[in-house]
Amino acid sequence: MRVALLLALAACSDKGHPSIKPEQEHQRRVIEPPTGGVRALPPHAIRADGVGPYRLGTSLVDLLGELPGGPRIVQFNLPGIVHRDVLRAEDDAILIGGEPQGKASFVAVVRDEIARTESNLHVGSTRDDVTRTLGAPVDDPDRARDPRVIVPSGMRNLHVVIEGDQVVALVVTEGAAHGAAPGDAGSNDCQRPAPDPEKPHSFGACMSGGGELVSYEGDELSITAKDGHIATPPRMAGLQFAVALRGADGKDEVVEVARTDEASSRTWSLAAFRMEGLRLVRSVEPTAIYQLTAGNARWIGADLHDLDLYLELASRPDAIEVGGLLTTRAGDKIRDIVVISPASVARRRAKSLPAEAADAGVSDAIGENGSDRRSH
Repeated sequence: MRVALLLALAACSDKGHPSIKPEQEHQRRVIEPPTGGVRALPPHAIRADGVGPYRLGTSLVDLLGELPGGPRIVQFNLPGIVHRDVLRAEDDAILIGGEPQGKASFVAVVRDEIARTESNLHVGSTRDDVTRTLGAPVDDPDRARDPRVIVPSGMRNLHVVIEGDQVVALVVTEGAAHGAAPGDAGSNDCQRPAPDPEKPHSFGACMSGGGELVSYEGDELSITAKDGHIATPPRMAGLQFAVALRGADGKDEVVEVARTDEASSRTWSLAAFRMEGLRLVRSVEPTAIYQLTAGNARWIGADLHDLDLYLELASRPDAIEVGGLLTTRAGDKIRDIVVISPASVARRRAKSLPAEAADAGVSDAIGENGSDRRSH
């Protein structure tokens, strides 16, 4: 009787509490992938093809669609200087630009924490860091640039913008700079002399077969030949820098770049000289190449005196081509940096000069407009 009762109770218990199968107790959860793209986080890698996910040659429209937080596109349009669409990324720390509605032709980094090269070069590094990590500057006799810009031989499409001794911007551009090994630039059998370490602004040139040392300070420039003869071209007001550039005849010219500041405009001008025998003659008369005004500065939301140009020169058979970078500033920092449109300045043939002009000194042997630009 007692056994029968226990069997009956067990049967009732099974009916009220059916057994749970193991597979029902441990069902697997399936997590769907995120609907949006997965974004790379900084610091981004600076490479020859771009910065992080921002690649050269990619459509600006496609890149715009990848940026979080809505459209971040600005049009830089300054007649005769720049016509570019620029995307602001990573809280304005990275700028991607190109022709309007075109493809990215440059990517710029203007803040230190956002991107770096594989060798750890970044905004905030020093001038010595550039050469230590990416090699000496490219040495191309057919190209020259503002001394504030370095193109390292280890990454020839990177433009490193220097202020004092510090890197303030890194710009990856389309096309790599060409050039000889450092120290090999020259014409024929002439090798450009080494700069004078005692002069802050000096460089070697091969204007003749012997080689010359060129130096400048303020608005004054002097050219010292191997035999000690010194030529002093007419003073160029507002001189920013001077460089050696291969001329059409295979010898170097000395090119001067000046900037003139007025209340409502900034103008960049260029002049060039070459040697003919013992005489120094103009190959390019002083010529205005770019002008910024207070009015068109406002078109891009900037103050005129916060705009600057970093120029690069390229030698052509009958002209000097000028290009480079435009920057805007916010306080003491670069805010925007944009590749500008190229301009061309024609070379001219040197005119014959009277013998007494050559005897009187080189500054008196400069072309017909030299009288109002001489040193005093």
